[in-house]
Amino acid sequence: MRSMWRLIPVLVVPFVFAACEGSGSDPVNDQGTSDTVGQDVVDPGDPGGGDLPGDRLDTGVEDPGVPQDPGQDPGQGGDPGTDGEQLDAQDDVPVVPPCLREGDPCEDGNPCTYGETCDAELYCVGGTLYSCQDDGRPCTDDLCDGKGNCAHVLQDGKCLINGVCHDTGAVSPDDVCKVCLPSKAKAAWSRADDGNPCDATGVLETCEEAPSATCRAGVCVPDLVVDKSCDDENPCTQDSCDPELGCLHQGVTGPACILGDRCKVGLCNQGVCVIPPDASCDDGNPCTQDVCDPAIGCLWTPLNDIACDDGNECTVLETCFQGECRSSARNCDDGNVCTIDACDPVLGCYPTIIESPCCANGISKCDDDNVCTNDDCDETGENCIYSFNTAACDDRDPCTVNDTCDQGECIGVQKNCSDGNACTRDWCDKGKCMHEALTGTPCDDGLECSTGDTCQAGVCVPQDITGCLCQPTFSPAISKLVTMKIETNGQTGNALNLDELPGCAPADNCCCGLDNAMGPLAGIPAAADGIKKAMEEGKIILMFEHRSLRTDGQPYTLAFYAGKLDPANASCNFLTQTCNYIVDRSIFDEECNPLVFLDNAKISSGKLTAGGKGYTFPFDLPLMEGINLHVDLYMARVEAQVTVSGGRVTAMSGILGGAIPKQQIIDAVSAIPDNEWPSDIPIDKATVLMFLDVLVVADIDGDGDGQPESASIGIKFTAIAGNITGVY
Repeated sequence: MRSMWRLIPVLVVPFVFAACEGSGSDPVNDQGTSDTVGQDVVDPGDPGGGDLPGDRLDTGVEDPGVPQDPGQDPGQGGDPGTDGEQLDAQDDVPVVPPCLREGDPCEDGNPCTYGETCDAELYCVGGTLYSCQDDGRPCTDDLCDGKGNCAHVLQDGKCLINGVCHDTGAVSPDDVCKVCLPSKAKAAWSRADDGNPCDATGVLETCEEAPSATCRAGVCVPDLVVDKSCDDENPCTQDSCDPELGCLHQGVTGPACILGDRCKVGLCNQGVCVIPPDASCDDGNPCTQDVCDPAIGCLWTPLNDIACDDGNECTVLETCFQGECRSSARNCDDGNVCTIDACDPVLGCYPTIIESPCCANGISKCDDDNVCTNDDCDETGENCIYSFNTAACDDRDPCTVNDTCDQGECIGVQKNCSDGNACTRDWCDKGKCMHEALTGTPCDDGLECSTGDTCQAGVCVPQDITGCLCQPTFSPAISKLVTMKIETNGQTGNALNLDELPGCAPADNCCCGLDNAMGPLAGIPAAADGIKKAMEEGKIILMFEHRSLRTDGQPYTLAFYAGKLDPANASCNFLTQTCNYIVDRSIFDEECNPLVFLDNAKISSGKLTAGGKGYTFPFDLPLMEGINLHVDLYMARVEAQVTVSGGRVTAMSGILGGAIPKQQIIDAVSAIPDNEWPSDIPIDKATVLMFLDVLVVADIDGDGDGQPESASIGIKFTAIAGNITGVY
């Protein structure tokens, strides 16, 4: 099995580490005063004066709420009631007197409580917590600060910016590349990590759009800029974009159109597609074979050498040629020198009577009653002159057409009764075409690989089809990849959670369960440049086929192909234009079903998801000419944003993820002969193998044996529309 993958050269390059940005300043609230965040505070809810879990305000004192021991000697180097532990020496810390009698009011030393009394064991207990007024912010806890004052403590994972609460990762409403990162700043927006997805609408021209964009140095930069698709999904409007006005939709009348049912064709009328009740795939052309594939729609196969009628009374001998009805001009010469002959497409031939010395009321004085002679006379009108003509005539045979005079005789052409089927005997009987189904007659089914073809009840059937290749059909919804990139980290927007577990990779730069253990290798300039160059030069041409595309959340099949430009449009710009491609035949089975596919693809609200833990892509990985390695991509998954117009996916941007067995990667590099090691790689093969062994961490258990043996990878991509026209 060969494959479309051309990515392995990214694995043979050095490792690059990225530096982290510094942290931000202390948070400030919207009144200009310091919000008390992340300090220690005595827990007002603990009658014993215990610590407050979580954020605390630092008062600079030990917990004063330790139960008092009336039996303690106050002269043992500490204040009374501290069990020998000295309180911090601060003037504002009260000294708690021992309880003398049960029921006496007392002070437990906690400024956040009131109403304490002495219990039977002479401990000061029963204090009621002071209630702090809610500041109305859901991201703060309203607590006593341990000194009798209220403080509003910012919760973990929150930012308080201009008086508004935000969760970690929240995006600034004014700048898509500024986010809430409490680890850097709690009271101000922080710069988003490079590679974070963003909306580039604000930096594009009116008639431009970007399938995806990422933050770079705090600025939203489009990954790919294409012409804006103004398709309103109405087949009866002419859609365009005006730099000033934006999208325009001009209604049209006349062209064929389809709506929900691809097998019912209607006509456009002032911008509205009108589908007649009896609509079908019949295009009204007798020179096409009209069939409908429910998944693809109407198919029209051109016919040849079939009798047809072009509806023009001024033509004859109509015959199909490459799907068109071709004909010859009708001979309207009536052989009468006393008329001028013309033709009307509806009425047919008609004469105009002329007057001359030879003619009277349209009849020649020299008429010999032979249509194949011109009956003329001299200038005096006395002497007749006869000559042969090529006038239209009737040879009295209903099975001939376009009868024409030749040397005084009427000769016709045999009527064409061919139905285009070699397994029928076609003839004319009394002007009508007859067709008899044949059996046993040798024929040709049009397949070079079949032998012993014979007619069976009017159908050409091969005796042996050994070696015959199927002819796959393709959906019109094709997405051709134009950019591919592997980010160096496993942060949001750069990878997928392949194993659906909490752990992420690479461990020192990842988030939220996202898996991209091979990401660090992408930091090598040779790797990133190699992928980019291969895409731009067309050395890697990969496509998604959306088979029986659905946009209502119901499943369909997403197939994957490798291919090349169709030679018929070799000059097409495959990075920006909708080009025609041909794909590798070897990625189909004997029944022409694709070998690499995800059968659970779904599109909902513009988001495509496909694949998952149970999906494996088997393919041969081409390392270089003559060297291939079989690889299994476990847990193959695709997540992307898509733009769908008129049954086609016009733009696509997302992530293709999976896990490759680490040992297969190492085996692939080891298989490269030393004397064929690429000269543009600045380190030798042994060093690369060492890096691979050390830096590529197996983080995925792809084969289900309980031990991780595969390295995860996330490949960001963008794609535009394309067409698949065949195989090679």
